[in-house]
This record gives sequence, C-alpha cells and structure tokens, in this order.
Amino acid sequence: MSVEVVVVGSLNADRTLYVHEWPGPGETVMAADSLAGFGGKGANQAVAAAKAGGSVAMIGRVGDDSIGREMLADLRQQGVDVSRVRTQAGSPSGSATVVVSLAGGDNFIIVDPGANAAVEPKDLDPWPVAGAAVVLLQLEVPIETVASAAQRSSALLVLNPAPARHLSADLLRHVDVLIPNARELAAVTGGPLPSSIEEAASLAGSLTDVPVVIVTMGAAGVVIRSRERGRSTHIVAPRVATVDTTGAGDCFCGVFAVESARGATVEEATRLAVAAASLSTMGHGARGALPTRDAAAKLAMQLGQFPL
Repeated sequence: MSVEVVVVGSLNADRTLYVHEWPGPGETVMAADSLAGFGGKGANQAVAAAKAGGSVAMIGRVGDDSIGREMLADLRQQGVDVSRVRTQAGSPSGSATVVVSLAGGDNFIIVDPGANAAVEPKDLDPWPVAGAAVVLLQLEVPIETVASAAQRSSALLVLNPAPARHLSADLLRHVDVLIPNARELAAVTGGPLPSSIEEAASLAGSLTDVPVVIVTMGAAGVVIRSRERGRSTHIVAPRVATVDTTGAGDCFCGVFAVESARGATVEEATRLAVAAASLSTMGHGARGALPTRDAAAKLAMQLGQFPL
C-alpha cells in the first residue's frame, strides 16, 4: 500500500438536527432543519486529508448493510483507499446523532458505534503502511486497536484523543503529535478544563512524554506546545461566518496529517490546518465545506502567530 497517510478509525452515518435552543432535562424541542450524511472521526479525517491533496488509506469496519456500502462508495469517490475496510457480518454500521445550535454552530454528538466496536488488532495484519509517512488515530474504535496501531507504527504517529478519555502512559509514549481540544486535554492529563490560551499551554506542557501537543481552542485558535523547544506558540483562528462546527476538529487533523507527510514543519502544517478547519465551519455537516488546499493556503497566510 503506497500512501502518505493511513487513518485507523471509525465510519458513521450522521443524522444532524438543527435547533434554536438546547433542550433541558425532560424537555422536547422541535428541530428547525435536519441533514443526513456521512461521518465518523476516522472517515472525516481521511476525507479531509484527501481533499487537501493527500494519498490516503482507511482501516476500519462497516456493517453488512446498505449504509455501509454507501459509506464505502462515498470514500472511494473522495479518493480514499478503502481496500482495508472490512464488513462486519451481523452488525449495523456505526451512526451518530448530531445536534447543532443555529445560534452559533456549536454542537453535541451521540455515537452508536455499531461495527466500529468490532475493529480489532488483527485488522492491522498484515501491517500495510510501512511506506506511509503518517498514521492518524482517534478513539472511536476500541482502545486496544489504537494501542496496537501505535506500537506497530514507525511513521509519524498522530493521535486525536476523541472522544475524551484518560490515556495510559504506555500509549502516550508512542505518540509523536497529540491533538486534543480543551476538554480532551483535561481528560488526558487529569487536570482542570483550560479556559484560556495560557492555561491550555500550561496543561499541555505537563504531557512530558509527548513531543508535540496541539490544543484546538475553537474560535480562539490553537496552542502548539513543543517539548524540544520548551515553549508554546499561539496561532490565531480567522473570523469566518460559522454555521456548523461539526467535523472542524477532524478537518484540522486530516489536513495537519497530510501536510506533515509532505515535510511541512509543525507550525506550517498547523497554520494550514487552522485555516482549513475554519473554512469547514461555513457549511452544514461534518464534510459539507471541506476546503481544497489552495483555499486553505490563501487564508493561512493571514493568520497571526505569537509566542507564549
């Protein structure tokens, strides 16, 4: 398998509901609109990387159902190699319900893993990515499979620790670049939820086993903490007309991975990923507005970058 980026992760069918206000406990609210589409953190990141011009392969599982076949066809159309995505007999494909606030594009997501829960270390045999420059992982498949992929990889290992959970020191020792959001950073470290760029930088610095930690902070931009340099950098996010933040973090990870695979520095890859993720929020759904590399590059040139 000759590819630049290999993604080991989840594939989901998404149902997105748009609401004017969040429901409280026991409360029913009416959706203003809805959208059906494809998602899953792994598949989203694979498509974002392919959209940015990367050669990408996916490892995962879908159910033996029509939606699974549709998801695979869509990934092929997007240019993702799905030859190592297996079909899980007797299981439905993974699915997610996404609720998006029309007031600002924020969301919450509930995932039914389906076939994603059956992804196991043997799905990595034979290990197919000896020539890949980057292996990209998330946490919507069993942690044992994530750990196995991390241990086998000799490529740059990028981990997006989502959904948020505590991670073992043994797994973190294999990670080259960790990309959490603020809540995920708190879960990984066991520390408080950072509410500022400075707090995020400080908490990221406590992960001494990880060479690079990149904390995505939404509209506030990102913090890069480099162990080698012993300092942090803040890259400011551009202002855009956000309608839906679903999948923005996945877009960031996919673009960062492919830029890193092509030799960009951490700062260069991060700047382009920030621009791409920001542009992705201007459309509906997890993949509704994934930008081309050229579009992201134009916006990346305008981003401010400051030492902390």
